[in-house]
Amino acid sequence: MVYYFKKSMKISVCIIVYKTKYLEHSFKSLIDQTYKDIEFLILDQEDGVWSASEFLEEKFNLSCDSRFIIEKGPNLWHSGGMNKLAQKASGDLVVIASNDMHYPVDFFADVANYVKDSDSRVFCPVLCRWDYNNNQTLTREIDTIGINFDRKLYFTEPFSGSQLVQTNIPNFVDGPNGALGIFTRDALQIIIENDGFLFDPQLHYKNDCEQTLRIKKLGLKTEVIKNVIAYHDRQAAFYKNKSRGLVESSFLGDLRLLKKHLSFNFTYFNPFLATFFYLAKFTFLLIRYPYLCKQIPKV
Repeated sequence: MVYYFKKSMKISVCIIVYKTKYLEHSFKSLIDQTYKDIEFLILDQEDGVWSASEFLEEKFNLSCDSRFIIEKGPNLWHSGGMNKLAQKASGDLVVIASNDMHYPVDFFADVANYVKDSDSRVFCPVLCRWDYNNNQTLTREIDTIGINFDRKLYFTEPFSGSQLVQTNIPNFVDGPNGALGIFTRDALQIIIENDGFLFDPQLHYKNDCEQTLRIKKLGLKTEVIKNVIAYHDRQAAFYKNKSRGLVESSFLGDLRLLKKHLSFNFTYFNPFLATFFYLAKFTFLLIRYPYLCKQIPKV
């Protein structure tokens, strides 16, 4: 079944801004988009007098561009901020996007053209690495095409780090990466009506993994838009020495995900394999990073 849209499919793009590192280049690529029926919902979660929204106004005078709707608010992190924006989105397609992105000028036009002929409800474009610190180089190295998980509930991003020209990209993945996920209006409503939110507000890190599991349980297909590419600078993914905050957030995310979803239901994963896998993983992490013990009571 193909979900038919009106001739002009409205797209809502939800972006949280915090700090200004990427904004001049990222928002220039948004402003230059050729697709016309689009709104950009921007949430500035930065405290202080001078924040990301003030920076954007000074650079681009966005208050005079009717496509951009900008508001400031408290820091709700990624999950809370995106839930707030998604509830306000009015588009036929709702795009959850990171602020460290670069978009070709026809990106959203190509997305709309693809989605109108598909029977899927959730989509992932191909994200290649945006090497921002190296003259904003647009590479052919895959950052992500989405998220998969296996029978032991181990989450992976297939082909991450591979060269795009050498990769046989699959048609479907289990769920979208949190950097750029695309939902039809009815998919968004199904997820929110079933769970009460798009992203679990209890999860700061691994929230897209937890969302992937819920999407899979709801029977929603996540299709990879293989010929539509954007660029993402996820620097943490390429650093071997990850920060303490990142390690703590990842550990706590795993604990909360397991607490919520681990059960004796074998439909989507094997709970015995998952238990053995995560016990081994947590044992290793607690030996290597003893400070993670302080995260356990937060679950």
